[in-house]
Order: sequence, then C-alpha cells, then structure tokens
Amino acid sequence: VFQKAANTYTTMTTPKTPETNGDQTPHDGKHTHAWFLEPGANASSQIISEDGLNNIASHKYKSGHYTYLDTFFNPAWTFLTGLLPLWMAPNMVTTLGGIHCGISYATVWWYSYNFDSSVPDWVIVLSAYCTFAYYTLDCMDGKQSRRTGTSSPLGQLFDHGFDCICNLSHLSNVAALSLVGQTPNWYFLVQGSLQYAFFMAQWEEYYTEVLPHAVGKFIGVTEVNYGIALITFANAFIDRETFWSTPLEWFLPGQISEAILGSETPVHGVLQHIISMEVRHVAFSLWAFMLVCLVSSSFYRVLKHVRSFKGGLSAVSKLISPTLLAVSPYIIPPHLRSLHIRKISVAVGLMFSLLTKKMIVFSMAKQTFACLQPHVMPYLIVCACLRFSDEFAEVGARMSLRLFCLYHAYKLLSWCEIVIQQICDKLDIYCFTIKKKKTA
Repeated sequence: VFQKAANTYTTMTTPKTPETNGDQTPHDGKHTHAWFLEPGANASSQIISEDGLNNIASHKYKSGHYTYLDTFFNPAWTFLTGLLPLWMAPNMVTTLGGIHCGISYATVWWYSYNFDSSVPDWVIVLSAYCTFAYYTLDCMDGKQSRRTGTSSPLGQLFDHGFDCICNLSHLSNVAALSLVGQTPNWYFLVQGSLQYAFFMAQWEEYYTEVLPHAVGKFIGVTEVNYGIALITFANAFIDRETFWSTPLEWFLPGQISEAILGSETPVHGVLQHIISMEVRHVAFSLWAFMLVCLVSSSFYRVLKHVRSFKGGLSAVSKLISPTLLAVSPYIIPPHLRSLHIRKISVAVGLMFSLLTKKMIVFSMAKQTFACLQPHVMPYLIVCACLRFSDEFAEVGARMSLRLFCLYHAYKLLSWCEIVIQQICDKLDIYCFTIKKKKTA
C-alpha cells in the first residue's frame, strides 16, 4: 500500500551495458519454482546472480498514474527539489525521509513501549510532522535523480525498501494515538494486514512488472500518507483515549441508534454489534477491509497475468511465508502477546521488511523467489513452542523474542549491505554520493 506515488524513476540511465554470452539474454528465473533455496547465488558472498545483475542493469521502472492529489502537490515537490544541492544523491534524500520515521518511532517507543499508555501531545505533533516530511522527501528523491541524471535501479530499492520499513513508523503513530496496545489482537490485525498488503504489491510487480499504488484518480499512497499525517496532527488537540475508546453508538443520532437497537432481524443484529464497537475498532476494521480488497485485486491481476494453472500455483505458493508471518502473533498465547507487543511487532516487522526487500530486488533481477523463506521458519517454530510448552513460555519468551529482534536487525542490514554493494559495483555508481563522470 505505502508505495510512493508515480513521480519517480520514469526514466533510467544504465552506466554499464548488460553483459551476455554471445547472443544470449540474461536468464529470467521468475518462472522457475523453488521451495527452500533460490538457485544462482551464494548467500554468504553474493545474493544476486550474474544474470540477475545483468537484468538489474537493464531494468526500467514502470510508473503508474497520478491521482488528483498527486497533480495538486507535484508543483510543490518540484519546487522543493529545486532547493536541494546538485551534489546530493537521490538515495540520500530517501534516507533523510527514513530518518524522520526513525525519530518518530523511537520517540513513541520511549513514551509508550507497548502502545497502551498515552503519550504527550508534542509527541503526536512530532509524529505528524515526521510522516509529512518522510513522504514529501519520498516524492522528491525521484525528481532529484532525474535532475542530476542519476536514476538507477538502486534508487528503486532504496525508495521502496525504506517505504517498507517505514510502515512500522506509520503503525506506531496510529497505535500511539489510539492506544490500540490495550487490545493486542487489533494491533496485530492492523500490522499484519498492512505489511501483507505491501508485500502483495511487490509480489504483483514481480509477475506483472507494474507496481500498483492507487485506486482510480482519488485514492492512492499520497492520500494515505498525508491523510495519516493530518489525522495524527488533529489528535494532538483532543482527548484521544476518550475519543477512540467511545462506542460508535455515541456519535450516531438518537433516532438511528434506536432504530438499530429496537429491531431483532439478522441484519440489525450485525449493525448492533458494529455500533457497540469502540471507534478505534471500527476504524481498524474498515482499514483491514480496505487492505483485503487491495490484496484480492492484486491476487486477481497476478492470476490473470500468469494464466496457466501451474504458474498460478507457483505464484500463490510464494505467499506462504508472508501469510504465516502475518498470522504468527496469534500463535503466541494471549498473555504473552499482551506482555510483549513491541518485541513481537519489531520481530515480525523486520522479517516482513526483509521478505519485501528481497521481492523488490528479485523482481528487478528476475530471480527465483523461494516459497518457504529459511529466515522465517525458526521464528514460527519458537511461536509454536511458546504456544504448546508452558515451561518454555515462562522462561524463554522474553529472551527468545529479544534475540529474534537483534538477529533479524543484523540479518536485514547485512543482506542490504551485500545487495547494495553488488548493484553499485555492477552499475559503477556510489550509494550516497554522485560519482563524477570520467572525462576522456
């Protein structure tokens, strides 16, 4: 969902011409099926195969269409980009946006570790500003790349890779203002649906080579990101705990409430349940429903593109790992889920981030993506042990979850370092600075 609007990477220059053997083109491994290990690369020294690097060197990002809000803000994004120094690399612009999300996430963490206690109003204002600044910079990096003539596939990885990890910051903002940590099941519903939908967008691009980011001309990632910033800012000036924990019934006109509560039909029974829900739970239900619709549409478009039964089965099987990851918090016993919301959220978020970044890179490299990702399996085993072993749950929950957070933070950073270095070497570019062109 949280993909940047279609204002970046519409053109691309490739410093090096892809190397091929004779008249052969680089291998396309997208339609090769693998269950556990991807062929073609040695994970200890390289992640992208030689054919994959050649595919990346010739990759071109296919942008989507603007929404009305994109068109409205585009002149402002262009103006702000013009204020940036020409020596600033596009990836540095992306990183500055990501730093804003990191500041927001860390501040909320300090004041509300498990999202179950109120944070100061200034923290909410800071989170709103950071979300606005993050997305504005996110819309400027592509313009800076075209302005400096440095567009590259590495920019796409940075852009969408940061979008993926910054989802945790957006989630943190919403959780802090709504105090959803008081109801852990709802928190993990929001996180699972959000990160799963984001992965699905990359999964769709893997097969169709088009990244979805908007529904028509009215609703897209610009509306969602700026909408979150606006809602977050407004919540700094209200009694958040009272507002979000109030039943929806309280906000409805009396006649409507009486009409719904006074009937005993099945339809009215459903409506009675809805209006008795807290505002935050109604909002999260609508959010989850919207993401289910987006996921379903991605599912339909991919199957329509693949067409064959065997290809469709292979495509669907690549959703096994993210699906298990999305439901994994519900495997953990409820009392541990409530006690360790933050640790579970960070562990799941880091694993989803690695899965999604891998899908981004393998989509550009046209490499095979394994159905069962090895780094997810140990976590699922520990979740099962916490569920079915009382002794392990009492002794090992805190330590094991902490270790998973640390390990997957290291795993994510080391994986990204290898991939970035491989791409930079292949394209003969620097990551955070603009490499001067050699003169004859």
